[in-house]
Amino acid sequence: MTIKTLALLGATGLVGQQVVKEALAQGYHLRILARTPSKVKPHPNVTVIQGDARDSESLDILLKGAEAVVSTLGPAGINQSMKAARASARDMPCFNSTRALLPLLAKHNIRRFILTGGVSLKLPEDRNGFFMNFLLSRVAPRLLGDIYIDREKEYELLQQSDINWTVARCGAMDDAPSSKPLKTSGKKFQGGKVSTHLLSRFLLDQVNDDQFVGKGVYMAS
Repeated sequence: MTIKTLALLGATGLVGQQVVKEALAQGYHLRILARTPSKVKPHPNVTVIQGDARDSESLDILLKGAEAVVSTLGPAGINQSMKAARASARDMPCFNSTRALLPLLAKHNIRRFILTGGVSLKLPEDRNGFFMNFLLSRVAPRLLGDIYIDREKEYELLQQSDINWTVARCGAMDDAPSSKPLKTSGKKFQGGKVSTHLLSRFLLDQVNDDQFVGKGVYMAS
């Protein structure tokens, strides 16, 4: 069965806006959760629900009629200021959103959940070299602080669930169109920057693809 209706979280952010454009171009119907609905451009195939991504009642409304969830949530200001992003992550926005979301996915019979994460997220199957492993597991957590902890705690929730999840592990975002192919790997770091255009296509490709189910995919462009 081909999925046609998506629930989106983080749709007003840098990556989320690109996901919306790409999804509409592909003919999807979208249900978008936004604290400020006016930030979402009106479209016949878009339904906007006002609310917070950590609020169960808002999420419950969002999921009605949806067949899969795509989340590009992250700490506020991550693309402008690391200091601001670290401060935002103290409230564990990704962990708390996923914690509220997972029980509702079962309630609404939704199996597919695709989300973005950071390159510092470490998975058991990773096969990075000594130096890269040191950077990702020792240096990055110190630099990222609560951003790292938020993603690690979120991953633990995913591991414990029976949802068909995929995490796109990304570094810095480049909003310029890219002619380069997207590099992906479920085991090895691919680079520190990724095009939002290529990333959005990857996220949407996963909606009806099970290649990376239960995996954290490193990606770069």
